[in-house]
Amino acid sequence: MHAPIPPLLVPEVNRHIANWQAAAGTPLDAVSCAVFTCSEFVARACLREPELITALDGSESLLQLPAQLPADERECMALLRQARNREMSRITWRDLIGAATLDETLSDLSLAADTLIAAALDWAGNSVAEAHGVVRDADGSEQTLVVIAMGKLGGGELNFSSDVDLVFLYPESGTSDGRRPLDSDSYFARVGQRLIRLLDQKTGDGFVYRVDTRLRPLGSSGAIAISYAAFETYLQQHGREWERYAYVKARPLTGTAAARDAFFELVRPFVYRRYLDYGVLESLREMKALIAADVGQRERENDIKLGAGGIREIEFIVQSFQLMRGGADPGLRQQSLLNSLKTLAQRGWFDAAAADELAGCYRYLRRLENRLQMWRDEQVCTLPVDDAGKARITFAMGHADNQQFAQELARIRQLVSGHFEAVVPMRNSDEDVDLPGAHWKADPGSHAAMAQLEQLDFNDPAALQRQLVVLRDSGQYLRLDERGRGRLDALIPRILRLAGGRADGDAVVARLLGVVTAIGGRSAYFALLTENPVVLERCADLCSASPWLARQVAQHPLLLDELIDPRIFEAPPTRADLETDLQQRFQAIAADDLERQMEALRMFQQVSAFRIAVADLSGVLPLMKVSDRLSDTAELVLQKTTELARQEMQRRYGVPRCNDSRRAGFAIIGYGKLGGLELGYASDLDLVMLHDSDGDAQQCDGDQGLDNARYFARLGQRILHMLSTTTPTGVLYEVDTRLRPSGKGGPLVSSIVAFAGYQREHAWTWEHQALLRARPVAGDTVVCSAFDSVRREILTRQRNAEELRADVLAMRQRMRRDLPGGGTGAFHIKRDAGGLTDIEFLVQYWVLANAHQTPRLIEWSDNIRQLESLAAAGVCTHTLAAELTDIYRRYRQCLHHRALADEDALVPAEQFAAERERVRSAWGRVFGD
Repeated sequence: MHAPIPPLLVPEVNRHIANWQAAAGTPLDAVSCAVFTCSEFVARACLREPELITALDGSESLLQLPAQLPADERECMALLRQARNREMSRITWRDLIGAATLDETLSDLSLAADTLIAAALDWAGNSVAEAHGVVRDADGSEQTLVVIAMGKLGGGELNFSSDVDLVFLYPESGTSDGRRPLDSDSYFARVGQRLIRLLDQKTGDGFVYRVDTRLRPLGSSGAIAISYAAFETYLQQHGREWERYAYVKARPLTGTAAARDAFFELVRPFVYRRYLDYGVLESLREMKALIAADVGQRERENDIKLGAGGIREIEFIVQSFQLMRGGADPGLRQQSLLNSLKTLAQRGWFDAAAADELAGCYRYLRRLENRLQMWRDEQVCTLPVDDAGKARITFAMGHADNQQFAQELARIRQLVSGHFEAVVPMRNSDEDVDLPGAHWKADPGSHAAMAQLEQLDFNDPAALQRQLVVLRDSGQYLRLDERGRGRLDALIPRILRLAGGRADGDAVVARLLGVVTAIGGRSAYFALLTENPVVLERCADLCSASPWLARQVAQHPLLLDELIDPRIFEAPPTRADLETDLQQRFQAIAADDLERQMEALRMFQQVSAFRIAVADLSGVLPLMKVSDRLSDTAELVLQKTTELARQEMQRRYGVPRCNDSRRAGFAIIGYGKLGGLELGYASDLDLVMLHDSDGDAQQCDGDQGLDNARYFARLGQRILHMLSTTTPTGVLYEVDTRLRPSGKGGPLVSSIVAFAGYQREHAWTWEHQALLRARPVAGDTVVCSAFDSVRREILTRQRNAEELRADVLAMRQRMRRDLPGGGTGAFHIKRDAGGLTDIEFLVQYWVLANAHQTPRLIEWSDNIRQLESLAAAGVCTHTLAAELTDIYRRYRQCLHHRALADEDALVPAEQFAAERERVRSAWGRVFGD
């Protein structure tokens, strides 16, 4: 209120001054005049209680209630209303003079409501208990009414003169234990009814809150209070789409911590679907049409809540994204609109600049809504039409004149409408008329349908028509509900139009139909592809570029979610991105919910590999980084799996300890492609597991007294089970543990002492070759360091060069005998002479032969940096190292892209003829073979 008081309001100001002097006998300062001019509610409160004015600009709450409310209902009502009026006056004063931000005002209003409702419930519960006792559960614990706040109160963003939307629940059914017992339905209905009367009934002191309970199950015709079990049944059998929006903001105000947690567990699967729920936009479009019709019927152009560009549109935008993505992202399961909008921007699901703009619009409209209601404590959301009212709200909002205010409000509402239209564009009912495949709905096997396919220039329209007929007659299609069929009927023509004319259009349609078939009954994915032509086009492009990616999407339709964000094609994921993603997926999962933990791990692994592959195909992620990110993904999965397995083992057996009470450590060592940072898309994991338990007393400190050897064996088995168990979403990784000491015959988890002894005394040369490509990937630092020391000791031992050469050559010849190569006319990139394995064996021989003189040769576990080290040490020339490095990269790049194309490692013999000859030449100079 920095603008001067408008002349039109001066008579009103003079009236306030006169009334105040008559009541208080003191002058009314300029700030008080301004506040009274904007809030008749505050003016009346101060005239009734003149000393109140001195406390209104303080930050301390004036909501002071006694520990025990008066037993008399009228006295209790008066006390609650008077306390409420004092606190609301303070909140209004601070808001109008600019001493509180909007966020602070909304928070204070919500906290006041929480406090008053809890106090009123305490009184209502006690009054019913006096006559009927209390309801107890099977364990004898007292049952209390759980009051669920909906709407803006649930979000902690209550407006000044709002209704409070409440739902009443109780955890378990039973009977009260008083002299006149009641069943729980009747008992808690009485508690709820007394609570409503205590808050809602208007007296000489006004009311506390208008209470609206129509959001309860079955609305006005439903019971006032129901049990959790009945509530869950209602949501499963009768819950409607608009109720999902409503329960986004649901927040328990009362009840035990266990009761509140149980409520969230009940409502979560109803509100937040486990998969991407893009069908939300259909329901939002329907609600938008209803709102538009309602606005037109009731002339709500001046309604800043329900009118175009109003508060409701912002709420719908944010809640729609929460419903779409909250199933996969627990961070979006929150009640606050502003906090949710910030999270959406942080996750990248909503443009950051647009989110800031929308938040600014929301704050302006909510401030305007509050200041409309602060005038007379009336539930009004429409702009005044009288001159005095216009002048007052213009002044309250700090604008110089009505024109400036009107222009700013119009700008705000236009911005909101633009964002709303961008999120939920209204469809033209005739837009699908020209789509090919219109005969799909009636008969995809008709001559007319065939003619359309021929016009789209497919290579084999007859084969494509047969695929469409199979889908149209399938049980999957017939089992879809009406909405699901409508979504699929709209999607198929779009797929045909998109693929028609492509050189590989037949293959693209076949792969997209594979995705459609895999989606099954989760028709929200059909809505995603129909609502987002860009996503459908991106999916078609990926299906064209990579059959492997097409199969991944078909097996895991949740990956379609990733195609919404264009950054997946532009900004490759970093290790930090992957870590953040994994952390977010576990935010809201209970420590003992192993099923959801495993699901989260599988989703993380699948999504990460998908993002990496897309970045690879898009050319924004070079070869070395592709393997780095795939290796990072595996490491993060192993670290999380180890953490989860150890937590479970600790709950059952305690902590493994040694003689000196030292906690025995554990680590996982990655060998092969994981160890060498060269993991591919379908690579398995070569793992060795170690522990450092030693001494005479090696036992867990739990009640069962499990010895450490069995503890670590079970820990290893648990980790393997979590990694390789098949679930509906597949397996995490195929795991090979045969590189452990003594292979299959050795213990699954070895002690570091036994591992060192084996490497010193019994390991074959090929096992030392494997050790070159080994590194710790998960577990305790102490064990990882101990492994590094053993590795360094073994690999830097001086060796007989001739014996080493003979051993390496013998192993390579054995591999050529046992593993088939390309044969005549073909070249197996990995196995054949001059291929990838030959380069690896050359590098391993050179390192093992020279590491005793140049220990830095074993510093790295990957071939590329080992080659660089060999050149730097003069073991081979820089020219040869560069040539082998280049060839090695070309081979790996080819293998990566062939994997994405669902092709094996066989290529025509002439494809790498020069590269093969160069490798064979180097091999011959070293091994003479």
